Amino acid sequence: MLVVKGSMLGLGSWDNRISSYANYTDWPVCFTLAPGLDPRQGAVHAYPSQGSFDESATPELDNAVSSLDLGPEADWFCGSESRYPAFQWDNAPRHRPAATTALGAFGDMNGDGYADLVSRNKFGQLWVSHGHGSAGQDLLAGSGWNGMAQLVRHGDYDGDGKEDLYARDKAGNLWLYPGRGDATFGKRVQAGSGWNSMREISAAGDLTGDGRADLLAADGTGSLWTFPGNGKGGFGARVKTGSGWKAMNALVGAGDMNADRRADLVARDTAGRLWLYPGDGKGSFGTRRLIGKSGWNSVTGLAGVGDVTGDGRPDLVAHAPGSHSLRVYPGTGASDGGLKAPKDLAGLPSDVLAF
Repeated sequence: MLVVKGSMLGLGSWDNRISSYANYTDWPVCFTLAPGLDPRQGAVHAYPSQGSFDESATPELDNAVSSLDLGPEADWFCGSESRYPAFQWDNAPRHRPAATTALGAFGDMNGDGYADLVSRNKFGQLWVSHGHGSAGQDLLAGSGWNGMAQLVRHGDYDGDGKEDLYARDKAGNLWLYPGRGDATFGKRVQAGSGWNSMREISAAGDLTGDGRADLLAADGTGSLWTFPGNGKGGFGARVKTGSGWKAMNALVGAGDMNADRRADLVARDTAGRLWLYPGDGKGSFGTRRLIGKSGWNSVTGLAGVGDVTGDGRPDLVAHAPGSHSLRVYPGTGASDGGLKAPKDLAGLPSDVLAF
């Protein structure tokens, strides 16, 4: 007998040996025929709490189960929107206009001209889900990513023209994962240490106007720092950009929100208001503008992932409160950097980080 108390990516010696089960918990369970809970390889519908089956009732699971999800959202995982994430947009071909310097290759993981979504689920798996140009194609890019305290991306940082990813581990080391242009990553390179002194890190694009993507970071005292990229995956000496940033609980490198060909910053304050800090192209920001009056503390996972609507303007995404939905907040490209009304972009469990 195998006693299970939570989700299992692999069943060990019990892999492909289960012929019956009894669930005595209050959670539903989802059985997957493939290891790693890979929903593309035959996720089977969920079974309720306080339930059971044997091979005669469910022959397709007889000695076929390789992984299982046991938890409050397991039934949703097994549903029709079981991929990470399940996009809800239409698939009309909509190549965005040519990118500006501030936008670069921002958001495009596989070089098809469309912004993609990267997500980490509760099992530490990293998924890349492609947009309009590659609809329905989700790639499991790796596992073990729960060891990372923060994940950020915003275009090319090592000079090869491909979207890269930075990860800060729990020891405070910063790692560059160079993108290969096919939604996978090359061998990681350590880009620094001691980054636990930074409360929040944001990949913000080219803030200094030198054609190289930079990082922003806010430390525990409320100081904001620019780390100018060197075009090789590393950074020059940091420059203090401002103070008083303790009032902000989210920093988003959103791209060129006001169409002035400069990278901007979006920040959420502790009162739930959303602000645009327009970049000046010299490593600093102009006068901030209010783009969200209230209520933004109710959304989680606020991120900038490039142009997901196909109109050439960068957008924001965030988890909708109280739902299995990731919403897109389309950018207007207006001088005030405002946003249009949100719409559902993808089905996504609430415990998945999307960026």
